[in-house]
Amino acid sequence: MKINTVITYFIFSVWGILLVMGALTIIGPDWLVELSHPGKNVEAISIKNAGDTYLKSNKYNEAIQQYTKALKIVPDLKSAIANLGVAYQKTGNYNKAIISFNYLLTLNPEFPGVVYYNLGEIFEKMEQPEKALESYLLAADTSAFPEKSYQKAGHIYMGQREWNNAIINFKLAIDNRQTIENSYKGMLLTYQKAYSDTTDTYQEISNILTTRSYLSHLNEYDEKIFNKQLNQEVNLAKTYNNIGYCLAMQEKYKEAQEYLNIALQIYPSYTEAKNNLKVVDNKLVE
Repeated sequence: MKINTVITYFIFSVWGILLVMGALTIIGPDWLVELSHPGKNVEAISIKNAGDTYLKSNKYNEAIQQYTKALKIVPDLKSAIANLGVAYQKTGNYNKAIISFNYLLTLNPEFPGVVYYNLGEIFEKMEQPEKALESYLLAADTSAFPEKSYQKAGHIYMGQREWNNAIINFKLAIDNRQTIENSYKGMLLTYQKAYSDTTDTYQEISNILTTRSYLSHLNEYDEKIFNKQLNQEVNLAKTYNNIGYCLAMQEKYKEAQEYLNIALQIYPSYTEAKNNLKVVDNKLVE
């Protein structure tokens, strides 16, 4: 396997956790907590890790017990609070999940976008679209990888028949899609959060982001492998299809046709886009 292919898989495996949201142990690196508070935190982290093992095995009640035990030792252990919220979410105990995530947000978590995204999913399941929409938009504003948050917001606006707002968010999803460039930039932004803005490392990353000097490194990665891993072509086609549908609902059939054709250029076997395009084509000849 080529070295750039290996690197691409490595990037995906490390940062994919941020792309899918609702991920495990992403808030508050354990090593940072351990360095700042040695001693009892080591015990709390060990118990939290046991909870993670249960969580990954879908043993949510056992995970909740471990996280609760860890938090009795260290009440502000952010990784335990985050995963406790995930465990409550998985068991359908949405009110307790909301309490956990809202408390976590008061502790200035490293990845607030992930927390807001989880809250958005919970509010959707509770059939509270306005709160879900607010959470997804906050997730987009605070995440280095906002594509999915914009897509979620777009779908809620579609359900409310707010076509223009839906289109705006779907276009933002396209602008922020997980290209190699956006992913590299997102990794830098995420890494920067681990440092104070007075440190040399923080300033160095800021300079890289401002000058976009990271672009020179992108040829090291295999873009085809990257897109395949993220299923990007299908996701992008769906987003173009959604924009086309929203335009059609506004009777903007010519514009809708353009977006639906792009969706089919990306994903030729996409049945929904084919059906939508057929309707639009018929409208244009009436």
